[in-house]
Amino acid sequence: MTESMRAPATEAAATTARKIFMSYARPDKELVQRLRDGLARLGHQVWIDDRLTGGQQWWDEILRQLQACDVVLVAVSPALLESEAGSVERGYARALGKSLLPVMIRPVPTAVLPREVAAIHIVDYSSPSAEAAFEIADAVARAPRSAALPDPLPAPPPVPLTYVNDLAERVHRPSMSLDEQLATVARLEEALAKEVHRGAALQLLRALANRQDLYNLPARQIEQLLTANDGAGVEPGWYRDPTHRFPFRWYDHDWSDWVSTGHDVVSDPL
Repeated sequence: MTESMRAPATEAAATTARKIFMSYARPDKELVQRLRDGLARLGHQVWIDDRLTGGQQWWDEILRQLQACDVVLVAVSPALLESEAGSVERGYARALGKSLLPVMIRPVPTAVLPREVAAIHIVDYSSPSAEAAFEIADAVARAPRSAALPDPLPAPPPVPLTYVNDLAERVHRPSMSLDEQLATVARLEEALAKEVHRGAALQLLRALANRQDLYNLPARQIEQLLTANDGAGVEPGWYRDPTHRFPFRWYDHDWSDWVSTGHDVVSDPL
């Protein structure tokens, strides 16, 4: 982004700057920061949450920034599909009447995209190019300025699980000790008791269960929790394939035979 965004800089600088809120998943932070830097050079005011620390105050600031922005740039990636916070941000942005601008930073099959993202033209920046950079710059410049906020404001969404405890980052760490795994399972068990966090907690438990370095004790605890909850709170949809043979598998109260190869949706021959 840093090099390819320089070409349209002069043209974009002549336009009125926009306030951009960047919605992204934690594993994509480095890519998103480069994208942010390129847009800032074009004169836009870009906000991401990398300077905050978490908790309710963190979430309140995110909601304030969503209210103040002109456009929400959605950094589309496989990790974003698993981000409860990203989903909540998009929902609140739409309730506020904000424009969404999806930019694909890592390849994702169209079939697995959230409905509100798939319905909009997506700029493909998974292989950065000058052409894609021009398209991003043009889309931002054309984004309408934020209209007056609804009165009254829509009810603020509760703090997502990932913003309260940062458990998603723990679950996706390259390595976890036995103590870390046990502590994470314990926190996720607490989250299961809260209806607002149940779906995200179950998704994170499944992600933890798929780790190659999972110890026997936390594995048994996870199995008991998943069996006891039996899919409660998990919306039907595409999730990471627990067999690891395909990128995504359809879940609807149980894992189905329908899988995504990355380009097509097919029936698992096995």
